[in-house]
Amino acid sequence: TTPGNNTGTASITVTPVASVVLSLAPTTYAFGNVAVNISTVAVSSITLRNTGNVSVTVNKQIQSQSAPAGWTAGTAAGSDTYVLYVATSTFQPNPGDFTNGDHRFGAESNSTSLDGLGGNTSVIAPTGVADLWFKLDMPTSVTSQTARTITVRFTGVAQ
Repeated sequence: TTPGNNTGTASITVTPVASVVLSLAPTTYAFGNVAVNISTVAVSSITLRNTGNVSVTVNKQIQSQSAPAGWTAGTAAGSDTYVLYVATSTFQPNPGDFTNGDHRFGAESNSTSLDGLGGNTSVIAPTGVADLWFKLDMPTSVTSQTARTITVRFTGVAQ
């Protein structure tokens, strides 16, 4: 050291541990009676709220494609095969606003990002919300008129 030089430098590093917590309200949406071989858009949204303390992006996936069994989630409607979409928006979208690349769920357990109508990945700030709008392409034909339940999951990923 040089005489008279009595300074030192230190680097302090910290990694925050934040909580990722999402909630949905309401937790169900019923399309009701829908004709086979048509597309329909939800008339109301489900609100996804970030109650954690870090901004998140969100992944979407179909957790259970049909209860009772019998329908299959797909990339194109077919016999007993439906296509489900979701987009974030502050208003009810038209059917043509949903795109395959940005909004389609695809096959069961296929995890993709939750995107807005313009295709941008949704980032939800702490205490922020996103309105989720669903579109359903019904199967082209069905083997049964039994009501079906599709279970979807949204997973927050800290930024």
